[in-house]
Amino acid sequence: MPKTDIQFLEDRLSMMETEGWRDLVQDLENIEKNVRDIDTLLDVKDLWNAKGQLYMINFLLSLYTTTNLALEELQDGNPT
Repeated sequence: MPKTDIQFLEDRLSMMETEGWRDLVQDLENIEKNVRDIDTLLDVKDLWNAKGQLYMINFLLSLYTTTNLALEELQDGNPT
């Protein structure tokens, strides 16, 4: 039986409660600070590389918030 959307989101939130997830978020925040330092960029290729890194970092750092919002919307639409 396939997993429901609500179960998927609840499982994701459970994953984010682990120490490993908190460690990953801390590492990503440190990497983000280094990537944002434009003094380290040598050329346009470095700029595009940094942009891609920041896109993925921001996606992961915002995942908790977006997951909570999606779960709230689903639960509001599905009275239990």
